[in-house]
Amino acid sequence: MKFKKFVFLTILTSIFFIFNGCDSKDENKEETQPKIFHYNLTTTTMQPIILTADENAWKFSGLEGKAVLLNFFATWCPPCKAEIPHLNNLREKYKDSFEIVAVLVENDKSNEQVQQFIDEFSVTYPIVNSAENQKVVQAVGGVKSIPTMFLFNKDGKLINKYVGMVPEEMLDSEIQKALQ
Repeated sequence: MKFKKFVFLTILTSIFFIFNGCDSKDENKEETQPKIFHYNLTTTTMQPIILTADENAWKFSGLEGKAVLLNFFATWCPPCKAEIPHLNNLREKYKDSFEIVAVLVENDKSNEQVQQFIDEFSVTYPIVNSAENQKVVQAVGGVKSIPTMFLFNKDGKLINKYVGMVPEEMLDSEIQKALQ
């Protein structure tokens, strides 16, 4: 009986170390510096949006003091197209304190093609179409589904992440929280 307990405890301990590994308790570990990201984004109208991000906040140049909805989308995506009127409504409703920055996740679209999309779907918010778009995608941890949106409050703190279409009423409620 004691042998069975010993074998069981040995196996259990082995499994623990296999899955958890060993942690060195070295007190002199080198402290890692916070990661700071800096991206120079350009809208389809050639307006710059400089995005600076660290683990504490995301700052959008020219949008200081505003809540920002970072919207990752593609021009071929039906849900992305369907949400445009709702996003336009919210942008208009909170025009003095809220902005939407749409990040195109497609690599092969010219500004002229994106402008045709903007005209066809009456997009009223800025769309960035720049070489650094994919770096922003990586900075948020990757975008596996579109649309994906990140709402930041007026201090640049992340309020919420949304995957897929979100009802306008829900976004409206969350924007109100982001503006407080």
